[in-house]
Amino acid sequence: MTPPAPGARRARKSAPRRSAAAPAVAPPRHPVAAAREDDAAPRYLQIARELTAAIASGRYPVGARLPTELELCEHFAISRFTAREAVRVLSSAGLVTRRQRVGTVVIATPDEARYTHAASSVADLFQYAQDTELRLIYVGKLALARDRAQQFGAKVGDEWTYAVGLRTETALGTGKGAASRPICVTRLYLSPILKGIDAKLRERKTAVYVIIEREYKRNIQRVEQELQSIALDADDAANLGSAPGSPALLVLRRYYDDRDQLLEVAENIHPGDRFTYRMQLRK
Repeated sequence: MTPPAPGARRARKSAPRRSAAAPAVAPPRHPVAAAREDDAAPRYLQIARELTAAIASGRYPVGARLPTELELCEHFAISRFTAREAVRVLSSAGLVTRRQRVGTVVIATPDEARYTHAASSVADLFQYAQDTELRLIYVGKLALARDRAQQFGAKVGDEWTYAVGLRTETALGTGKGAASRPICVTRLYLSPILKGIDAKLRERKTAVYVIIEREYKRNIQRVEQELQSIALDADDAANLGSAPGSPALLVLRRYYDDRDQLLEVAENIHPGDRFTYRMQLRK
């Protein structure tokens, strides 16, 4: 289903006035491919993919205004919540921004976008895991050296499951197998409490925290997070398609269950030109 032209309404309603800063866009000559009915992704991600494809194709160029939430609801026959979530995904991906008295405006194409992660709770971290995809390229075992054992509160030589992967914005892929720039290199360290999780990681089709909670009946209750500026080494730079020595952000997270046991440690290395971390604190 082709996304509607900005400001488009049914015949019984008059078209709204448009801002000069956000030009109207003519209907496309070639319709954007609709999401498949058998697509297992949530409906809001299907809509986000269609809108991303429309931005990539020039249907909505930089500076153009996206349809309003109401227009999206009418066009796709969806709820306001679904429309809002679809736009949130685009905003997190750095493709659009909301402007007062103008609406939601395209600010970048998929190739130029800077991913923005907004977090104020553990639930936001879990949503980030759902909106992106971690593609593991190695899963194995690692005996902890002294420094890392001290960091984890474990014994030297304890064997933890170790995995390395690339996280991408595949939630917004414009087609099956569509390429997406990695937004980080991730290294996972998983406690030996989680017996057999290495095999589950190799076969997984969901987020790691879901496996921990569903398969091991251990709920993540607390997450400690540290941020540090670093320079990319040669290996991480090659995986990310960046220059060695370029600035990056290291986000270290420790996941604890309701018994306050450390279950997972995740090291995420984000290239500085591709990622923004936004946090909102309230008194």
